[in-house]
Amino acid sequence: MSTHLSRTVPLRYTVRSSARARRVTLRVVPGLGLVVSVPRRFARRDIPALIEAHREWVEAALEELDRHTPEPCRVWPPEVLELAALGRRVSIRWRRPDADEAAAAHWGGAHVLELRALPADRAGVARAVAGALRLEGRRVLLPRLAAFAADHDLRYERAAVRAQRSRWGSCSSRGTVSLNCKLLFLRPALVDYVLLHELAHTRHLDHSARFWDLLERCQPGARARDRRLHSAARRVPPWLERAH
Repeated sequence: MSTHLSRTVPLRYTVRSSARARRVTLRVVPGLGLVVSVPRRFARRDIPALIEAHREWVEAALEELDRHTPEPCRVWPPEVLELAALGRRVSIRWRRPDADEAAAAHWGGAHVLELRALPADRAGVARAVAGALRLEGRRVLLPRLAAFAADHDLRYERAAVRAQRSRWGSCSSRGTVSLNCKLLFLRPALVDYVLLHELAHTRHLDHSARFWDLLERCQPGARARDRRLHSAARRVPPWLERAH
């Protein structure tokens, strides 16, 4: 994380270098703030001036992001997890780790997550919580995926629960369905939509008319739920992005 000292308030940012990037892009990402993506050989000394030139947009984007993030998701250190998919409010119990012990989390019951970590270790906390959510996702989401597949005569080769950065789910050409553990923060109707969406891809890997026809037969009103999914990410605590 870098800080640009300007004439006004410093703007903090994270730099990401990519061989595929052809130009500099500025994005405001939940949990990370301003992210500057640059081509591999871009001179980093030029970044502060570029940010200053776009200061007005950056500040407005950061304010907009904060305004649309629910208060419980902004709290640090986190105290609760609102797992809407399960109708469950999980309390986080903090424990100080031993010296040199990595952050870790485990379930202390359906409504308690035991977290052994230091609040200052935000990335470690995010990785530990994401690991616990993956376990719960496998327990809850995979059986539901299998039940939907059986109900609609849709077949997949294997399924996994991960902590993807941006996708709620995916389906490979080999029939592997990957689900995001962050689905646990969404309401059940949207979770079901994502599961059926990925199952429909086992027949149609594109988003053609045939794909949408199949999905609408499996879940009437699928297109409306797809539109609602775009704003659903606000329910996910932004600090979980630090798990990546």
